[in-house]
Amino acid sequence: MAQSDQATLLLVEDAAEIRLLLSVGLGKAGYKVVQAKNGQEGLDAWVEHHPDLVLMDVTMPVMDGFEACRLIREQEVHQVTPILMLTGSDDMASINRAFEVGASDFITKPINLPLLQQRIRYALRDARREKELRHARNLQDSARALAGLAFWEYDPRTDRLHWLDDASRLLHWLSHPPTSLHEALQSVHPEDHARLQTLLRDTIQHGSKFDLELRSLGKEQTYLLKMLGQQDPDTRRIIGAVQDITALRSLEHQAEYLSHHDALTGLPNRKLFLRSLEEQLQATTHRNTLVLVIEVSRLHQISDALGADTADQLLTLLSSQLQHLARNQNGSVARLEGAAFALWLNTSTPIDPDQLRSQLTELLQPLLRQWVIDEHELLLNLTVGISHAPEQADKPADLLRYAQRALRNRRRDGQLTLNLYQPGEVDQLAHRLSLENELRRAVERQEFTLVYQPQLDLASDRVVGVESLLRWNHPEKGQVSPAVFIPLLEELSLIQPLGEWILHHACWQQQQWQQQGYSLRMGINLSPAQFAQSDLLQQIEAAAIKAGVQTSGIKLEITESLAMRDPAASIRLLHDLRDRGFKIAIDDFGIGFSSLEYLLKFPLDSLKIDRAFVKDITRGRSDRAIIKALTSMCQSLGISTIAEGVEDQRQRDYVDALGATEIQGYLISRPLPSDELLAFMSQRQQD
Repeated sequence: MAQSDQATLLLVEDAAEIRLLLSVGLGKAGYKVVQAKNGQEGLDAWVEHHPDLVLMDVTMPVMDGFEACRLIREQEVHQVTPILMLTGSDDMASINRAFEVGASDFITKPINLPLLQQRIRYALRDARREKELRHARNLQDSARALAGLAFWEYDPRTDRLHWLDDASRLLHWLSHPPTSLHEALQSVHPEDHARLQTLLRDTIQHGSKFDLELRSLGKEQTYLLKMLGQQDPDTRRIIGAVQDITALRSLEHQAEYLSHHDALTGLPNRKLFLRSLEEQLQATTHRNTLVLVIEVSRLHQISDALGADTADQLLTLLSSQLQHLARNQNGSVARLEGAAFALWLNTSTPIDPDQLRSQLTELLQPLLRQWVIDEHELLLNLTVGISHAPEQADKPADLLRYAQRALRNRRRDGQLTLNLYQPGEVDQLAHRLSLENELRRAVERQEFTLVYQPQLDLASDRVVGVESLLRWNHPEKGQVSPAVFIPLLEELSLIQPLGEWILHHACWQQQQWQQQGYSLRMGINLSPAQFAQSDLLQQIEAAAIKAGVQTSGIKLEITESLAMRDPAASIRLLHDLRDRGFKIAIDDFGIGFSSLEYLLKFPLDSLKIDRAFVKDITRGRSDRAIIKALTSMCQSLGISTIAEGVEDQRQRDYVDALGATEIQGYLISRPLPSDELLAFMSQRQQD
């Protein structure tokens, strides 16, 4: 690391727009960024600035990233700088070549900035640990050279063994240094007796030198000694030195261990996992082998909100649970990078997708519990990509790559999403990457708009508020479903700037309506990424002040699952918002698995009953019972209720009879642009 707390990063990338995006983002994260636009410039900058980490593009003019990486490794003497390759391809040939020329890791384009920041943080931390390890080994070498030796002299004619004064300190586990060969052998491991006696005999008879390592038995542990000896031609005695190399060998074993294991969790890394999987595939002939890649969704948000130490503790706990799971299934688990783990398991049953999903859901259920870290209660969303051998592939690298591709095909399904690899997913991945690029351009070109769905007060039959909803009007494809683009916005970390725009635009729109004589409460949805921002309270307050609207006319909506990710932190934030006059609503209530008692601690003004309970209200007695229980509870607490998804008059009559305060749905109106909403309001007034 650099001497200051600010790490220096060297960014080698020929695309100016990517350099600008990454340098600004990493600069805001507290890094000093040095830029270069090709491999040769990057090599020169590395020599000049001695960066703590290098981000290296692969395909560049003048000199490509592979050659620049190779030359950097040739010039390094005392340390190894972490080099992360930025590649637009995840083919194994490129990845293998990157590691062959000395790359530490790789990340695929388009770059997910929060994920990149995580990878940089872990790479810098591992580099610090390797530096500390090298420092420790240097200290060991110095100690050995300066004061780590005890000298001895042996007379074979009298069997007397003489030591210099420092021998007692070196051989501290013995009551005293041995004074004869017989006594020395008693302190040596029995299996090493014959080697020591054979070498001594050869030195005495032929004057040869010897160099051996042997074990010495202490009361609490076994020590490893290096013993050198040769014959003094004048006295015919054997002279030599002995050194305690126990700590040195321990460090060497630690270095070997770290090269195959993750430093944080102690799990095997990608290299060791692939070796283990290869051995398993060779040993298994009549069974299927499953390969799972398990990723914790939005771990960077936990890190941003609660700190990197909390995220690290969570990964450590999760790895322990995965190890237990793997042992019970005679499998193996590894940590790949960031928030991703790999797991292989054997199954003797044929691969049936539905049955496999059911079995894995049951197997992974222990990971879906509430995790408590430093009084923070966290619920995880896990996405799992799955491939299997021998049907899909018989090579470990292919199986792992297929599972990772399935992982990236993120069809979200609640807290646990299981995606099985299908051969056609290569095309799906290309489609997804295309959509991601279009989405980034849409943010830059401001292709998003807000529409507003009216909310009707049942007692007065008046529209009293609206819910603002985000829409994407693609210039070629037209309207894109929010179910498609909103999860992508969150994954690409684009929801934060867009969420701030929604806050300001919705408040501004409400103020415009007020000037035209329409006083409507404005409902604004908060995304998980926004909710994790430390300055969210200030953002919301600033939007209301800038637009000149009353905070009491703004209702902030969060989902039940979002509120329960960290209930204690959610309660504090919602109290702060309520203290400033904002209204609070829980959306999609009833479809999660939260403790009702816990939810009642939230400072709420409204509870929105999910459309799943309204849809079958005319036929489902249990749905009616649930809605009645919710409305009764809310009435006793002074909380209003809004039934979502009301599409016909019978549904309205039922929710009215069951005690709902307001309704929202296509019976009243579809979501409308601002001008159409005003026409709708005007028509209702005339009616």
